Amino acid sequence: MENQIERDILTIEKEIDEAIENEDYEKLNQLLEEREKLLTKLTESELKEIYERDQQRMKVLEEKMKEFKETALKTETGKKMVQSYIQTESKGQEIDRQG
Repeated sequence: MENQIERDILTIEKEIDEAIENEDYEKLNQLLEEREKLLTKLTESELKEIYERDQQRMKVLEEKMKEFKETALKTETGKKMVQSYIQTESKGQEIDRQG
């Protein structure tokens, strides 16, 4: 039975890493909930290993969040530039029509 639990937790741990890599945060949340149910059955050393892996995962997630924020900022800047261009073009067409 213990080997079955260990294999299950290892599978879940692998899938957690894959979900982070693939930025599938919905699946990540499901896996974390699933893993939580198994934690009470693990040894102290297994829990320490999971904690250490989670610390590394947090670093990866923080980096992804930083990249996401940068992308969002660039997108917002691009959007403003396009809106400005559209407004300028639109004013030019009004002048041409009145012209």
